[in-house]
Amino acid sequence: MPARRRNLEPGGFGVTAIDFRTDPVTARRHRVVSLVTHTDIPDIVWADDETGCYGVWGTDAKGKRIVVERSGPIRIVSARR
Repeated sequence: MPARRRNLEPGGFGVTAIDFRTDPVTARRHRVVSLVTHTDIPDIVWADDETGCYGVWGTDAKGKRIVVERSGPIRIVSARR
């Protein structure tokens, strides 16, 4: 899933979906924030702020890395340094 953008206002765009595995260059320019705790979501794999769904790295019962899907109010924002 490459980064999808939506038009916020004339001349401005906001990211609505991003896959940190397939688009790492764009992903480094953004971060995913929980609107409940107002903190960054760690170990993010992919996110879609229109639907409020996202995936994070987790482990299964055997210790293998898997992607765990979650949902909640999130926002993808620019990572300003």
